[in-house]
Amino acid sequence: MKTKLLNFLVCPVCKERLDLKIFKEENSEIKDGLLLCGCGQFFPIINFIPRMLAGDLRNMLYSQFSSFFSEYKNFLPEEKKNFQIKEESKKKEETSVSFAYEWEKFSEMIKEWKENFNFYFQPIENNDYLREKTVLEIGCGKGRHTFYASKFAKEVVAVDLGKAVDVAFLNNKNSQNIHFIQADIYNLPLKNNFFDFVFCIGVLHHLPTPEQGFKKLANVLKPTGGILIYVYHSFEKGTFKYYLLKFANFFRYFTTKIPHKNLYILCYPIAFLTYLIFILPQKIFFGQHKKSNWPFSGYVGYPFSVILNDTFDRFSAPIENRYSKDQILQWYQKAGLKNIKILGGSGWRLFGSKNSDIILK
Repeated sequence: MKTKLLNFLVCPVCKERLDLKIFKEENSEIKDGLLLCGCGQFFPIINFIPRMLAGDLRNMLYSQFSSFFSEYKNFLPEEKKNFQIKEESKKKEETSVSFAYEWEKFSEMIKEWKENFNFYFQPIENNDYLREKTVLEIGCGKGRHTFYASKFAKEVVAVDLGKAVDVAFLNNKNSQNIHFIQADIYNLPLKNNFFDFVFCIGVLHHLPTPEQGFKKLANVLKPTGGILIYVYHSFEKGTFKYYLLKFANFFRYFTTKIPHKNLYILCYPIAFLTYLIFILPQKIFFGQHKKSNWPFSGYVGYPFSVILNDTFDRFSAPIENRYSKDQILQWYQKAGLKNIKILGGSGWRLFGSKNSDIILK
């Protein structure tokens, strides 16, 4: 953890400032340490990342980082270590474990992620919008979008609930303007009205209560700030894609219950058939020119590993929600966001700002 991250942080429980205790430093960063609040809460810094989970989600930390709590037990405040886990927290943890496995398996940073970044950020049209801005990313995964956002932004704070954040840290360890936090979107350990721009790509639709999660993003946004999200869209009943989704969801009922290592193997033939039936014919007939009405057209130009990655993603995530255009627009409207720009494609990409003076053409 870089010490300047302390200027961004507050206790996720009481929203007060935190004190820092350093156990171990490496390369001018805090490798192990502790963040302490006057309300009695404490949050460990483990392997360069502050782990800011509160309540029953703290069970994740004790199971994931038992060696840290053993090594520094004499320096840590007393705390009950076995919290009664709520049903919603179980869903959150299952989702975080699924994505941690996914991003550990598919951790590579390939050149095609630049095009991927530009696709999702198309609603802001010009990445110069990010220049000199303090940016927050919710659900950073392996840090592919974090990497490209940091090329424009002044500072980027990237948050993820699970151990995927460790993969993202390793993929971006040479960047000086990126900070990583393990935290929960519903209880962000960040100052309100602080960030110029918040983005959340492919995360909200996997939450137990997606709109509630979206509302939390507006709290940390400056009065002049903007929010960009990407969520899955629903398909019109009677269309080919509607029935294709129904077919996939039938299998999701079973695949979400399969151990991840077994599902990973199973996804190879599924990804191969997807390539053979949908993607290869398009390459033969249209070359590298994507056809928006052709199923899976977005994968033209990507290596097979990306198809395999997304196949695993689709069949492993415990929760998947989908929205119509009107449903997702209502999120922005109810949050009081203005200048809303929405684009389709493989899902809904939306930008909106608190300030009516910010207009994206």
